[in-house]
Amino acid sequence: MAAALDPGEKHSLFIEWAESQGVKINGVAPAQFVDRGMGIVAAKDLKKGDCLVHVSNTTLVTVAHNSIYKMKFPASITVHARLATYFSLLAADEKSPYKLWQDVWPTEEDFKSILPLYWSKELQKLLPPDATNLLAKQKVNIEKDYQSITKLFPSISRSVFTYNWVAVNTRCFYFDYPDLPSASPRLPKKRANLTAEDCYALCPFLDYFNHASTGCNPTANAKGYSVHADRDYKAGEEVYVTYGSHSNDFLLAEYGFILSSPSTTPQNDTSNTHDNIPLDHLIVPHLSPSQVETLKTDGFYGTYTLWNTIPPAVCHRTQGVVRLLTLPERRYSAFVGGTDEGGADQARVDRFLVEALVKYEREVMRVLEEVEGLEGYAGEVLTRRWKQIGGIVRRAVKALGGEGML
Repeated sequence: MAAALDPGEKHSLFIEWAESQGVKINGVAPAQFVDRGMGIVAAKDLKKGDCLVHVSNTTLVTVAHNSIYKMKFPASITVHARLATYFSLLAADEKSPYKLWQDVWPTEEDFKSILPLYWSKELQKLLPPDATNLLAKQKVNIEKDYQSITKLFPSISRSVFTYNWVAVNTRCFYFDYPDLPSASPRLPKKRANLTAEDCYALCPFLDYFNHASTGCNPTANAKGYSVHADRDYKAGEEVYVTYGSHSNDFLLAEYGFILSSPSTTPQNDTSNTHDNIPLDHLIVPHLSPSQVETLKTDGFYGTYTLWNTIPPAVCHRTQGVVRLLTLPERRYSAFVGGTDEGGADQARVDRFLVEALVKYEREVMRVLEEVEGLEGYAGEVLTRRWKQIGGIVRRAVKALGGEGML
């Protein structure tokens, strides 16, 4: 059980405010964990199914919120930008209706220490490929969002906007607007046209919960957001929610942390049962332009994945693309068309994968030599992540029959 401390007065004041706003809290409380920030603990013994927190629909902050709706943003401004702008304008307002909530958010210095977005270029270059790609998308989105609001609100500095953009990004929940037709003029009126980028909601108190791949599953309906206990808890245990089926590269880029690997620790609340390694950077460079077109036509281009199962296994898409690279095209077509399971060709496919993974394992070892000498949180988390990747790759090579090549 992790050591948990009293979080202090500002958190007590926030709890009082949250309850006054319609947040119902039952048997849980925020706690400061030694060396890893805030979270939620059971304040008493809890039973599976107990409602731990309920945030009323009127307490959520979405683009349908009256104060944001009145700002009359142009339709071109993203939901993320609208929310970041709103909280940026409130940041210096001592009379902000959300001051007590914003006071318990991570500080800019907190984000600078853990989020790759704030790291130096030298450290960012040491991120794994998937985290690098995610970070690049973040940078593009922040820049587009900031440029879209600067003419409307020139007083908002880039640093303040970036901080609040990150705060929204790390604290928002998925909310699909049960009252969609009247929710906001910014949103599509048909549910089928609603995208994940539209479905942002900030939930006071729920944003205290830390993530685990197995934990409580927040649920939303027209009355608001609720968290129910996924199992029995003893007083003092940390209570997690699950943010989704995310890899450690995603968690690192988006939230600044990673979970342990289920292959190196027992299955528990802090192991990532959804971890994986994208293989696109190992496979796509081998493809000819005509092969790329074939794969795009068949819906098999990109998103090639090595899953950290026990033993590790590659996805069906990877099995398909490697067949295109190593076999006559008719054999590939039979596999992706479902007329041949490809068992007779598996040995050749496995040999290609072993060779690619052995080369990658050498690259992992090279990067590890760099990151293991780094100090601070970035060095620690990069070392852990590259060691995880190396372990997954080595176990995959063994599973594919290439142990002698390591």
